[in-house]
Amino acid sequence: MKLLQRLSRLFWRRRELRQPPVFPQPTIDADEFTRLLCSRRVEDLKTLAKKLSQQPRAHA
Repeated sequence: MKLLQRLSRLFWRRRELRQPPVFPQPTIDADEFTRLLCSRRVEDLKTLAKKLSQQPRAHA
């Protein structure tokens, strides 16, 4: 029983010490994203793809 208590304490300590993931801020505004995506023009879609590819990616 003491072993289980010790393991649960260690588990909860590790869980408390774990830092929440930090997600990068998007480089494109939500309104601009919507406007570019909904316009369906090739130039706008290329611009959107270029801006999205410049964003840093989050790693799992």
